[in-house]
Amino acid sequence: MKRLRTHNLTKLVFVLIALNLFSAVVFTQAPTPTPVPTINNPPQYSVLSDFKPSSILIFPKYTSNASAPQLGDTQINITNTSQTLDINIHLFAVDGSSCSVADSFISLTRNQTATLLMSDFDPGVTGYIVALATDGGSNKLNWLIGDEYIRETDGRQANIQAIGIAKISDNLIPDDGAGSGLLVFDGIQYERLPAAIGLSNFNSQVTDSTQINLLTPTSNLAIGTPPPSTRLFTIVYNDTETAFSTSISVSCYSTFLLNSLRITGGLNTQIPAGRTGWIRFNGSGKPIFGYAQNRGAIFNGGHNMHVLQLLTTYTITVPVF
Repeated sequence: MKRLRTHNLTKLVFVLIALNLFSAVVFTQAPTPTPVPTINNPPQYSVLSDFKPSSILIFPKYTSNASAPQLGDTQINITNTSQTLDINIHLFAVDGSSCSVADSFISLTRNQTATLLMSDFDPGVTGYIVALATDGGSNKLNWLIGDEYIRETDGRQANIQAIGIAKISDNLIPDDGAGSGLLVFDGIQYERLPAAIGLSNFNSQVTDSTQINLLTPTSNLAIGTPPPSTRLFTIVYNDTETAFSTSISVSCYSTFLLNSLRITGGLNTQIPAGRTGWIRFNGSGKPIFGYAQNRGAIFNGGHNMHVLQLLTTYTITVPVF
């Protein structure tokens, strides 16, 4: 009786292993590469900020003294950072007292910057500006940066960065057939909007005067519909972590001095001279933006408030033409 040679069995095993490996290579699909995030291709669920190029810019406050602009005015600055693309920009100037909208267009060629004086553009009005990059339907054009110089009649001055909201989807804004389109801020089409914001620190109002500016953006930039009045649940903390709650009513835009906040014992008692605090503003289901401007014997200036929480989704109607 003949024995099957060991080396023949070994060859057979190697052949079977090789066939299995070959079939795995042939029938297994290569994984789809993950796109590398770039300025104009942000990752899904990226977050709005005031330090990156975007498709939408929010200028949180503008004002001017119509009769004496040398005493109060706002200079708006917008720049197209793209090296290859020209961009059309739809500007919406929203009156803070009524949410009525005055709109206009500007065009920026590649690497071009533009400046607007609000005493010329919308004299005597206080409000905020939305700048929307558009290409016949608001394509993804995350190349805009901006800032503003603001001088108020009472002498307050600041240089504020525009808040950038990037477009994430490549899709154009859908036209409803009636001259309007929808901007959807859900982390898929555009970055989401703030649901809560924080004033990171303020000096005692015994020695300083801090002006607070809060806005809840209109849901319709086509007709300037004011949002319903919203009560913002507000928590004031002193520097020993003691919390004091209050609320503020905002319909479209609200400007007030910090020491007007009504808290138990009074703000100047709870945060006396030489002490500091911080504040959390909750939007109660509506988007909210904020800007603070301080005037003191030593320190003066202003800045945007920090985003603490994001809304799941919010939609703004815009005219498309």
